[in-house]
Amino acid sequence: MTEVNLIKGDNRRSQEERRAETRGRLVEATIKLLHEKGAGQLTMEEVAREASLTRGAIQYHFENPKSLLVASIFEIAERLSRHLDAEALMRLPLDERIDHIVDNYWQGFGGVNYAAFIEIAMRGRQDPEFESAITSTLAELEEKRAIVWQAVFADSGRNREEIQSWRRMLMITLRGLALTKMISGDQEKVSLHIDQFKDMLRRYLTE
Repeated sequence: MTEVNLIKGDNRRSQEERRAETRGRLVEATIKLLHEKGAGQLTMEEVAREASLTRGAIQYHFENPKSLLVASIFEIAERLSRHLDAEALMRLPLDERIDHIVDNYWQGFGGVNYAAFIEIAMRGRQDPEFESAITSTLAELEEKRAIVWQAVFADSGRNREEIQSWRRMLMITLRGLALTKMISGDQEKVSLHIDQFKDMLRRYLTE
C-alpha cells in the first residue's frame, strides 16, 4: 500500500471516528434531556445546545428527530445490557450473588437511561416505527439478561422455569418501582421494597 493510500485510510478512519463521536454526543444529550425535562418539552435546539453542536449537526447525522430518538433507544438498551457480569457474579456466594444482581438490575431501571427510555416509549406509543424499535431492543435485552440470570443461579437447585419466573417477577417489580421513583421520588420506600424482594428470593433459593 502506498503512502498516499495510507494517508487516505487514516483520514477515512478519522472521519468515521469524528462522525461516531458527534452522533454519540447528540444521543447522550438526548438521553440527558429526556431524563431532566421529559419528551414533551424536548426540542432539537436544546439537544444541539446540550451537545455543544449546531442544529445542522443533527440534520446531517440523523434523517429526522425520530431517527435520533430511535438511536437513543438502541444506545439505552446497550447501556442496560452492560450491567451484568455473569462470570464475576458466579464466583460469589449465593447470598451475595442475589444482592449484586438485584442491585445491578436496579441500577439500570432506577437511573437516567430507563427514565429516558420510558419518555421515548410514551412519546412514540402510537408510532409503528417507535413500537418496532422498542420491541426489538427489549427482546434482545431480555434474551441477554435471561441467559446471564440462568447462569448465575444454575447451581441453586431450582429448575430453569423456576429461575426464570423469579427474573420475570423482578422485572415487573423494578419497572413498577422505577415509575414510583419518577413520580414520587421516594427513594427510601423504593429501597425497602428492593430489600424485601432480595429477602424473598434468598429464602426461595436457599431453603
